[in-house]
Amino acid sequence: MNRTRRETLGLVGGLAATVLGGCLAPGAGGDGGATTPTPRNGTDQGTPTDTENETPTRTPNRLPAGVKRVDAPPYDTEEPRCSGDGQNEDYDPLYLCANMPAEPSLAFDQRPARGTVFREEGLQFSPGDDSGGNGKQLYATLLTGPDDVDRLDDERDEIHAFVSETDFERRAVLVVQTGWGSGSILPHLKRIEATDTGIHAFGCYTRPCVYTADYTARTTVARFERPDALDSGVVSLTVDPSTRYNVATGEDVVTIDQSN
Repeated sequence: MNRTRRETLGLVGGLAATVLGGCLAPGAGGDGGATTPTPRNGTDQGTPTDTENETPTRTPNRLPAGVKRVDAPPYDTEEPRCSGDGQNEDYDPLYLCANMPAEPSLAFDQRPARGTVFREEGLQFSPGDDSGGNGKQLYATLLTGPDDVDRLDDERDEIHAFVSETDFERRAVLVVQTGWGSGSILPHLKRIEATDTGIHAFGCYTRPCVYTADYTARTTVARFERPDALDSGVVSLTVDPSTRYNVATGEDVVTIDQSN
């Protein structure tokens, strides 16, 4: 299974600090560590289908019509040059989002997190499982009411408090998880559009010049203005200048296999 050089750092020699296309910082705390994930379902290479006005309208436990699992971002990206010493004042860690439109968007704020945030769903660590990595994985879900707070891990105090403070009459929460790799390469959302039946969120990976060598899941939790309808959600995440991953909130954990 193919992996980018940065994403496989945590698998080589535990937490060996090897510089690959940048500069490694020491491994971060929390859930970031030399841990291996457990696959939750099969692979999905995407099925191209037709669409109406290129707008997702439904997510019946899969991507809506017209949305591929893997596609190319509809804008150009210029990758900044990293000197490797972490002193690049002009280096933008969100360069993958730089040319992405920010509007139209519902108002939202977000909190990033290393590791997992749920009790029994999404990407999960399995200590003692030495089966190796499971490629590129994605999970997205909506938290739409106070009862959904109980789905979160109590030990993640900041995330738990952030969601608990949500006024679910006016707002809702989108959780996006990706795996596996450096805890400093986090998902970040730039806009959340209202659709006929819910939302479509657009974002990218944060790609810092200096990144950590841990091997973990990565999460962002976005609290957004509630649209008129909220029955479905889609997340489109740009992961490199030529690649975008798409996942629906009605799905389980999705493993992307591009080896074929």
